[in-house]
Amino acid sequence: MKRFAFFDVDDTLISVKSMFDFYRFWTLDWRDDPASLEMFETDFAELRTNGASREVLNRAYYRYFTAVDPEELSKAAQTWAAARLDKPERFFLAEPVAELRELKANDIEPVFVSGSFKAVLDPIANYLGVDWILATKMKRGANGCFTGKIGVPQTIGVGKAEAIRTFLTSQAADAANCLAFGDDISDLPMLLSVGTPVVVGSHAELAAHANAGRWRRLQALPIQLETNAT
Repeated sequence: MKRFAFFDVDDTLISVKSMFDFYRFWTLDWRDDPASLEMFETDFAELRTNGASREVLNRAYYRYFTAVDPEELSKAAQTWAAARLDKPERFFLAEPVAELRELKANDIEPVFVSGSFKAVLDPIANYLGVDWILATKMKRGANGCFTGKIGVPQTIGVGKAEAIRTFLTSQAADAANCLAFGDDISDLPMLLSVGTPVVVGSHAELAAHANAGRWRRLQALPIQLETNAT
């Protein structure tokens, strides 16, 4: 019987928001282009002020990679990840990562489910021994470069649940035998799509669902802080 454990990534397994942390690296360290970062931050501040949903913010993010060569983006992502993975005690969250490793040791395969993109997620998955990634697919144009548009499903909110259903069908696996881990209310559709939801962190609205459903909860503390606390 195949069993899977679906993990959101940002603030569930790692202590940063990968897309935004990477974009800062991309503009400042990789391309030496602080003006692009300033434009990006102004744009997103306005979107948030206007109440844009996570889905809207996610689509807006990928427009900033219009005309970018995928090979360049992949090299930049590997360099970004190498610096973060060089200090895993700051980068990873202790309890969720320990859970992931224990599940994998018991033949329950971990799967990343994220609105981030594969180039950023691949090095993290390799480090943790995760073979499956359900993430945003960036479309390419005839010239091979990114168009700034993304494919479906958009792996945010209900799109995460849709991606999981499609994946489980392809694996002939039963959702009732699977687990899911998330930290934000936008992860609720994903959590409800499996038999065992687990909440990471202290998001108030999601915690209310956890309490009502008697779901397990894990702390969202970096490994270094977890060690210091004990």
